[in-house]
Amino acid sequence: MSNCIPPNEKKNVLSKLKDLKLHAAPYKKICKKCEESVEVEKTIMRMEFHEKVIKGKRKCKRKRGPVGPQGPAGPRGLRGPQGPQGPAGPGCIEPPPVATQIVYVNKAGNDATADGSECHPFLTVTAAMASIVDATPTKRYAIVIGPGNYSEPLVHLKANVQLVGASTLLTRLSIPFDINDPTWFETGFVNDNRSGFVDLTLLTGPLDFNFVTASSFSGKLFFVSVNITPSPTFTALTTSVNQVNIRDCMLSSGYTQNGINMVMFASFVSSGNIVINSQATTDAQVNLVGGGINGNVIINVQSGHIPIDPLNLTSFAITENIFNPFPNSGQLIVNGVNNVITRVRATVDSIPIRSRVILTGTNTTLIRVDDAFGLAYTSGNPANWVDPDPTTVQEALDRIAAQIGPIA
Repeated sequence: MSNCIPPNEKKNVLSKLKDLKLHAAPYKKICKKCEESVEVEKTIMRMEFHEKVIKGKRKCKRKRGPVGPQGPAGPRGLRGPQGPQGPAGPGCIEPPPVATQIVYVNKAGNDATADGSECHPFLTVTAAMASIVDATPTKRYAIVIGPGNYSEPLVHLKANVQLVGASTLLTRLSIPFDINDPTWFETGFVNDNRSGFVDLTLLTGPLDFNFVTASSFSGKLFFVSVNITPSPTFTALTTSVNQVNIRDCMLSSGYTQNGINMVMFASFVSSGNIVINSQATTDAQVNLVGGGINGNVIINVQSGHIPIDPLNLTSFAITENIFNPFPNSGQLIVNGVNNVITRVRATVDSIPIRSRVILTGTNTTLIRVDDAFGLAYTSGNPANWVDPDPTTVQEALDRIAAQIGPIA
């Protein structure tokens, strides 16, 4: 206060402060707020004014000057103590299979506590299959099986369920399968029931997929990138609507089809035979495209049965197995009958040498699909031709016919 008021006026000012019930410290603070020099003759008046400012009865008309630049930041303070640990989180949260339509199986699973979600998988395919109760053609399920060897008793494959492995190398099932499950049952061509296997290896038989036993008029099976060690058997109920589609697979022991609409694409049979049997009440269809077999293709037709048509071999090589040589491999055998038309249509690269093609029955024929026009020809004796030599079979035949003249 001594900086603001001269000593000879101090008494008067202190008296006034007492009347105003103020003291020197607040007055000094007020003087700093106004940022002005206080003259003695105006001290009392200003004190009265600032009293009213403090009590909110008046507003100070003095304007504060512009804010100066911000000073440099101070040093960083010490790190505070660690706070308490929060509550435990909910853990793995995964929608249930009834919503995702995916049921998980892996070696870390537990059938007793599993719900089939990725967080709580089953340990066995058996338990996973049993957990699916609402699969339909419009709500198909996948059972996703992790790496490992799974050895289990017979599993009844349900309709509209597909088993998906990690790969043929990683997921290996020593499990027999069939389709003797009520989910396949139909009273006619009602449903479009489909099931199958993807990216795994089937090691143990029997693999008996019988649509007659399942009473499935329109059931279908799909095998994609599957190694099949035992020889599966496929049997149709009625007509060729019962379909089996095998794509990019390895079959170690062949297969047997009774009726069935079979489509096998880019797949290889390393040993054993492909056996195709006609049926009395259902037709059979065969389309073997790409790939091949180190074994025999055997076609059995019985009297009074429905013809097998089409029966197409397209770039499907029939070759001899060096570990099980001719006559156990490398043959196309058609056991036909006289009263049933059996026509095998095959590209040239599908047909073994002539001595290994056996056709039985007067109505059994082998039709080579390739047009001679596209087959290359190289003369064994160029002196037989006037230059230029023909380069295709068609050209050679045309030139021979022209030399001979009209042929009756």
